[in-house]
Amino acid sequence: MSCGIHYLASVFMAVTPKFVCSIPGNVSSVLYYNSSASSIEDVWTLWTSTDNYIVAQMENGEIWELNQCSRSRREGSLDLAYEYNGNKSVFSCSHGYIYDHTKWTSTIVTEWDLVCKREWLAKLTQPTFMLGVLIGAVIFGDIADRMGRRHIMWFTSIGQFLFGIVVAFTFDYYSFVVARFLLAMVSSGYLVVVFVYVTEYVGIKVRTWASMHVHAFFALGVMVVALVGFLVRTWWVYQIFLSITTLPFVLCCWMLPETPFWLLSVGRYEEAQKVINIMARWNKVSTPCKISELCSIQQDALVSSRTGDNDVSTTKKHNILDLFCNRYIARRTITVWLIWFTGSLGYYVFSLSSVNLGGNEYLNLFLIGVVELPSYVIACIGMDKLGRRNTLIPSLISSALICVLIMLIPQDFNALIILANMAGKFTIGVAFGLIYLYTAELYPTIVRSLAVGSGSMMCRVGSVVAPFCVYLTSIWIFMPLSMSKPRIAVIGAGLIGLSAAVCISETIPTCSVTIISDEFTPNTTSDVAAGMLIPHTYPGTPIYQQKQWFKETFDYLFAINNSSEAPSAGISLVSGWQIFKTSSSAELPFWSDIVLGFRAMTEMELKKFPQYRFGQAFTTLKCDCPSYLLWLEKRLKGNGGEVHAKRIANLWDLQNNYDIVVNCTGIGSRQLIGDLKIYPVRGQVLKVHAPWLNHFIRDGDGLSYIYPGIHNVTLGGTREKGSWNLSPDPNISKDIFDKCCALEPSLQKAQDIKVRVGLRPSRLAVRLQKEILVQGEKKLPVVHNYGHGSGGFSMHWGTAKEAARLVGECIATLQDSLSKAKL
Repeated sequence: MSCGIHYLASVFMAVTPKFVCSIPGNVSSVLYYNSSASSIEDVWTLWTSTDNYIVAQMENGEIWELNQCSRSRREGSLDLAYEYNGNKSVFSCSHGYIYDHTKWTSTIVTEWDLVCKREWLAKLTQPTFMLGVLIGAVIFGDIADRMGRRHIMWFTSIGQFLFGIVVAFTFDYYSFVVARFLLAMVSSGYLVVVFVYVTEYVGIKVRTWASMHVHAFFALGVMVVALVGFLVRTWWVYQIFLSITTLPFVLCCWMLPETPFWLLSVGRYEEAQKVINIMARWNKVSTPCKISELCSIQQDALVSSRTGDNDVSTTKKHNILDLFCNRYIARRTITVWLIWFTGSLGYYVFSLSSVNLGGNEYLNLFLIGVVELPSYVIACIGMDKLGRRNTLIPSLISSALICVLIMLIPQDFNALIILANMAGKFTIGVAFGLIYLYTAELYPTIVRSLAVGSGSMMCRVGSVVAPFCVYLTSIWIFMPLSMSKPRIAVIGAGLIGLSAAVCISETIPTCSVTIISDEFTPNTTSDVAAGMLIPHTYPGTPIYQQKQWFKETFDYLFAINNSSEAPSAGISLVSGWQIFKTSSSAELPFWSDIVLGFRAMTEMELKKFPQYRFGQAFTTLKCDCPSYLLWLEKRLKGNGGEVHAKRIANLWDLQNNYDIVVNCTGIGSRQLIGDLKIYPVRGQVLKVHAPWLNHFIRDGDGLSYIYPGIHNVTLGGTREKGSWNLSPDPNISKDIFDKCCALEPSLQKAQDIKVRVGLRPSRLAVRLQKEILVQGEKKLPVVHNYGHGSGGFSMHWGTAKEAARLVGECIATLQDSLSKAKL
């Protein structure tokens, strides 16, 4: 059990928490995107990516940008804002780092700053430990065959306790590594010798079950690591608690005798006879066996042994070359060594990677220990019923097939991947547990510890390699672990970008979604939008397609309106009239059967608007866009999505970090991808405070409208095609206000009038399609979703669903090509 504890202790001891560079002085306020706090510790729950940074303002007024491995001081700016394009002075992390202590109070990473350029030192802790295990297995296996099992058990058990405590009190990283290396050596020697000791004391009938008890308690040690890791979050206290578990055996191991087999192998017959007599007495055997009869030893040799005349110097000394004394034994040794290596590699890869399967890492490690217990039961039954070899072969083949299966499982089958990992640990557990006993039975007593020790040496070669296999999964997808998530970058943080990102994250939950933009609310074009669910017609898009997008958007927003989320999302139902100066047309708008209560206005209703001859009354949905954008961003982060503030000048800049790009840049697509079909339509609106208004009024030409919302009333508007001017025009503002007052005279009392200008990204047809960009041998799948113009809000969720479907097709294509490459 203590070996299982120490072998996997680094899983939690070397955890790297969230961190940023530290700065000297006192911090007065902190900013992370749109969230502010008084200290850096308050923003860790919002931290979503290592690429992000934290803005900190000092008491002396200085403003710093804190990254993980560098810090920047803003020059000439005292305004606390997240985005800054001015001059910066970049510094190294000479004042250390600030760590997130919400989960772990301290680890060896936080103790000795094993991050950034020193990150490799943290990753080296497990391989160096396993290297110590390798060396210890050879050394103590050989010494145990020379000096006896009991003395080595005494030495290694005491050493395991002492070095375990020493590790907790090491003063720097290098002394920590040295202490852990020595701990690994004695732990390995302890495990090898104890296993041989058990097998030499247990009869053939129950040897299988007895040997598996050793492995069962190793698995129990793994479960103890998970439990102690959950309860104790300071690494050196955690190490002390783990080491204390070895103390009971240290106190009682002195009572254990040497094994008769080893005593016989070195010619110490009298001592062997004494041990056998004790065993007979304890088991109430009236006629104990005699060594002279059992081994057919000449009486004079036995007498010589009793009188001390036996020349023990003639006893042959054995070494590792005896495992290759002839070609049959050599072939057997090589085969056994390969099985040891394979079993250990698979065992530790599945164990160490368990904390990366998602969910609760403590529960994952606990379950990875639990799954071993039934595997040992199956191994015992198989060895007794089928034999050692016939149990070993199927388990090795099954574990290999499961590794191949894991590589072929689609990435969105997350539960199946976890189940396959557990099954892999189960099958490799059968082989790994069996090989100890099988090896001990394949070799004679005089080289048994040496055989098990050398096999354990090859086993540790596999365990040294295993951590690197776990690390390689971040850069090489074909390792025997769960495939990495498809990485989706959505460019643009307006209504179209955020809705597409949310829809993708919910439709394809196994992918990772990141929003990348240089502008966020309240500085996007979407913040200016009126947010009224009345469609705009696109000449280049089929009507049936427009109707589908509008219906999907209406149904989606209507469901939000009927939920408790409506106030925070800024969604509300609003009734009103669309009025025309000309007579009615027989053709109804394509969306008339989607909105609520669509009908022609009555004569009584038309009297309110004497200059208009016809009108339509209906109920639709209204959105407060700034609130809705914040709600979408929060929902995306709740789904595990990330948000990065960055300007993208070239899509190929994303190729190394993302698998698929979704282009929602709107008018920015003109410069980003050279789409000259998109053009700006300038819109100027007024936002006024007029809470008494509860009905919308819209002129049929769409140029004059009054849209009441939750927080304000939007008055519009203009449609200036091709204009890039973002400056408010006072004359236009006056014209808008006068026209709206003519429709609703009570607006003369409106207060807090604000002018907003935005550029609608317009095209003849919304561009919603996938494209594969090619640059040499590199390919980058791109899904375009832009050009919504005035109808962005009315179509946004419908087009987001279509964009998510296209992303799904791109992922399927990538997985298909990966599967073919693997095959």
